[in-house]
Amino acid sequence: MYRQEKRFFLASISLALILLLTGCWNRNELNELSIVLAMGIDKKDELYEVSLQVVNPNQMSRKQSSERTPTFVLSMRSDSISEAIRKMVGMSSRRLYMSHMQILFVDEATAREGMHEPLDWLLRNNEIRPVFDLIIVRDHSAKEALTFVTSTELFPALDMHKALKLSYKSWAPNIYSQAKEFLESLNKDGVEPVITGLKLGEQADKAQKMDNVKQSPQHANYFFSGMGVFQEDRLVGWMNPSESRAYNYLTNHVDNSLFKVECPNAKEHFTLDVIRPKTKYDPKIVNDHPVLDATVYIEANINELRCKKVDLNKEEDLLKLQKIAADQYVEAINRGIRKAQSLGTDIFGFGEAFHRAYPAKWHVWKNDWDKRFEELDVNLRVTLQIKRNGKIVSPYGMPQNKQE
Repeated sequence: MYRQEKRFFLASISLALILLLTGCWNRNELNELSIVLAMGIDKKDELYEVSLQVVNPNQMSRKQSSERTPTFVLSMRSDSISEAIRKMVGMSSRRLYMSHMQILFVDEATAREGMHEPLDWLLRNNEIRPVFDLIIVRDHSAKEALTFVTSTELFPALDMHKALKLSYKSWAPNIYSQAKEFLESLNKDGVEPVITGLKLGEQADKAQKMDNVKQSPQHANYFFSGMGVFQEDRLVGWMNPSESRAYNYLTNHVDNSLFKVECPNAKEHFTLDVIRPKTKYDPKIVNDHPVLDATVYIEANINELRCKKVDLNKEEDLLKLQKIAADQYVEAINRGIRKAQSLGTDIFGFGEAFHRAYPAKWHVWKNDWDKRFEELDVNLRVTLQIKRNGKIVSPYGMPQNKQE
């Protein structure tokens, strides 16, 4: 009797395991997929031209001796994004698989008309994760950016994706924006979104061929330049790299950067290696008007020193450099604030700070915050401390560098 119960129990367990271990119902075989790495959207004659950068499965390894390119580009025009992509199905023998998409490129015309339609389909699609980069292609089309041949990475989209993340971490004027961050800014009160700009160089047409990576220097290279400023989902203007610096400092997006400062009473300069900057807002209401105090705390090291009359062994010289650097930071960041105010778009989140501090007052202000932001008094203060001088103290070649 005991043996029969044991056999029945084991049979039941085996049957349950068979039912549970049945494999994936929606599995995808790699040899049936075309992996999409990037998408480009251009506005052409009232239609969207949608382009996809797709991995060539026969060129997955650099060891391949074939002359075929590692990626190919599919393109189709339609009045809707989804229809254009659906029409591309007949252009490939494999199903377009978009879960690994890294970048969405849009041209300026699309960005100025509004990002709602391009993003609506992408964010609704269950297959696409909202962590892809957003980039506005300046002076060229998004399709040209997709067909740009890069030298470092096998796949151009990965090259640009990695370059953008690396430059963002080491150079304050560059920004890094993903679709989810753009959407979060649209859903918040008192802050507007931004997107980085991309330029392709003067001979971009020659960079569309493999010859671009068969010589040194290349015919053309790409570089990130400027920051697109939005009101809701529409591009309204650009901030140059110097003005973009203000955005990253005020929103605590700087990890590490350099800042060039003019020497005291000289035409030379010194360069600071900036580390761990931090900004705090203190919103106030003065005579029923919003006033914002912003303090930027910066630690820095001397990266390069060309000030010949400066001796860092002297405390007064070090304090003088700190004061000059802080003053020039205030000037640079204020330029960025004034540019954003001239565009009437609060990209810094000043309004969000007032929303948190004065929720009842914000309920009155939020409908005309763009106008209030243009006239907002921002009192900026920079506290800067130089921590280290490097392995030498004074400018190279000066007598005080010598050991006695």
